[in-house]
Amino acid sequence: MRKKSVFLFLLIALPVIIFLFLKSFGRNEFSIPVYYEKGLGDSLSTPCLDRSAEQYIVKNPLLAEGKINVVHFERMDGPVLKTRLEELERVQDVFYNDDDIQLTTYLNGSSIAHKDITDYNGRIQFMEQFWQIDELDSTAWANLKYCGLAMSNLDNRVVLVDQQKRIRGYYNILEREETDRLILELRILKTEEENYGTDTGE
Repeated sequence: MRKKSVFLFLLIALPVIIFLFLKSFGRNEFSIPVYYEKGLGDSLSTPCLDRSAEQYIVKNPLLAEGKINVVHFERMDGPVLKTRLEELERVQDVFYNDDDIQLTTYLNGSSIAHKDITDYNGRIQFMEQFWQIDELDSTAWANLKYCGLAMSNLDNRVVLVDQQKRIRGYYNILEREETDRLILELRILKTEEENYGTDTGE
């Protein structure tokens, strides 16, 4: 009986002790990676990429200036598109009133048109101040995806780019956990950008 009491005490008290220790002495800091700090190297075969050994910066003018960009590419309609749009709507629900974040869906106009997306308006509310949908010709679409955001032909992930145009994350939002990770890392990046602005006096 005494062993049971000790066990129950430890079961209840240990998490409390750990919590109090971390609250008192721990640092509540998280960080997310900065991709390609030493350049892209030879990790991708796409010939149009900048191969310098310096921090890789996205130079494509289609990305919104001075904002955190969440970039999504689509080339065809169907159930997969519906799932991705629903997951991106979850991101919108959290950040729709945040002027520092821009979500953009880029459509490959050769295979999917803007009017195809509007069919989803009955189920998904696109808030234009937060979520832009742009139809690009095949060349511009491919240039942004492959030459700008360092993605491969089979890569359908969503990309996170910070205000300094550095790539900070890739997310397969067909998995709900990946959308949760995107939301969490957007929050972390927001805090990081605010601290960066304070440090530089902006």
